[in-house]
Amino acid sequence: MKEKYNNRWYDKYPDLAKSIKKLRGLKKHKRHEIIQSISKLITKRYHRLIDKYIMHYSIADNRRWYDSDPYFSLIFNTLKYANEDLINNIILYLKKRL
Repeated sequence: MKEKYNNRWYDKYPDLAKSIKKLRGLKKHKRHEIIQSISKLITKRYHRLIDKYIMHYSIADNRRWYDSDPYFSLIFNTLKYANEDLINNIILYLKKRL
């Protein structure tokens, strides 16, 4: 089945979209390890980003695979508000890990 693109916030970053799709297929413990590292990348350079946008996070918004885990959902939905530099750092990290 062909993926439908351009309807998700991260589709404008094709490498990020591919990496998020790959993450879904990983074993749970490996995926969690990678998400924790992404969280550390966010908080290391942009320590207030999660705090600033946590109110935009809705536990009821369960449309994506990662939304079923509140921690994953918080991290990925926070990235919606990240600047290009952070997004690019996350993409580079994911390319190395996946």
